[in-house]
Amino acid sequence: MAAAQNNSINGHIYDAQTRAAVGDLYVELLDQLGISLRRMRVDSTGRFFFGGLGSGTYNVKVVPLGTNYQETVQSVSLVSMPTGRGRMSSDSAYIDIYLKLDPRLVKTGSGGAATVVFAQDVPDEARKSYKKGVEMLADKKDEGLDALKKAIDIFPNYYDALDRLGNEYVRRGQPSQAVPYLVKAIDVNRRSYTSFYALGVASYNLKDLKAASEALRAASAINPNSINAQIFYGMVLRIGGSYERAEKALLQAKKLAESTPVAEIHWQLALLYEKTGRYKQAADELETFLKVEPKAANAEQIKKLIENFRAKAK
Repeated sequence: MAAAQNNSINGHIYDAQTRAAVGDLYVELLDQLGISLRRMRVDSTGRFFFGGLGSGTYNVKVVPLGTNYQETVQSVSLVSMPTGRGRMSSDSAYIDIYLKLDPRLVKTGSGGAATVVFAQDVPDEARKSYKKGVEMLADKKDEGLDALKKAIDIFPNYYDALDRLGNEYVRRGQPSQAVPYLVKAIDVNRRSYTSFYALGVASYNLKDLKAASEALRAASAINPNSINAQIFYGMVLRIGGSYERAEKALLQAKKLAESTPVAEIHWQLALLYEKTGRYKQAADELETFLKVEPKAANAEQIKKLIENFRAKAK
C-alpha cells in the first residue's frame, strides 16, 4: 500500500431479494492479503464508511453473524494521482452490497429471512425517484430527501422510500420529522425491523418512553439476534422502571455479543444493578466495561465507582 491519502470507500448493504436496507451487521475492511484493517457495525440504514485510505486494492467483507445471510466480500480499488507540488488527488469508491440468504440456513421464499422480506409492484417513476434519492444522500446531498418524498407522492405506500426517509431523519437528529414516515412504513410492512428500530430511537429522543418501548419490543421480536435492539430495548425499560424485563433484554444482548464484547451492554447492566441494589454485580459489570473499553475517558471515575460498589456490597 502506498502512503495514506484521503481516499475512501462507502456504501450500503441491502437484501438481494427485497432491496431493503440491512443494518446491525459488522463490516470489515481487508487488505489484499485478507488481513483485517478496520471493523465497524452499521446502523439500521445499512451504511458503511472507511476513510483516510491509501491507494491499493481492498476487500469489503460483510459479516452477518446471527442472521440467515451469506458472508459477502467485494473488492474495491483506489487510485491517487499526482496533481503537482507533491500533492495527490483523492479517490472515492461507492459500492452497494447485496446479501443473499444462506440456503443451508433458510429456504428462500419460506418466510425465514433474517430481516424484512417484502416486495411491492412500484411504479417506474417512483422507483427512479427513490434510487435517485438514495444516490444523492450517499453523496451527502440534501436534495435526496426531496427525491424520496417525490417517490412517496407518486406511490404513497412505497415501503422502501418511507423506511429510508424515516431512518434518514433519525440519523440527522430530527425525530419528529421521522415518526410519520416510520409509522406509515410499519402500516405497510408489519415485519419491518429497520422501521420499528428507528421508530424506537425517534420516540426515545422525543421522550416518549412508552412508544419507544413498544417499537423496540417489536424490533427485538422481529430480529431477536439484533444486539443493538436488545441493548436499546433494555435501556428504555430500565429508565422506565421495568427492571426485570430490562435485565432479560440486556442479558440477551450480552449472550449475543460473547464473541465480540460490546462495552455499552456492561454499562447498562451496571446501571440496572446499581438501581436494584445489586452492587457486587454492578461492580463486576463496570470492571468488564473497562476491560472492553480500557481507554474510556472517564476510566478513573469508573474505578472509584467500582470501589464504592464493592464497599456497599460487603
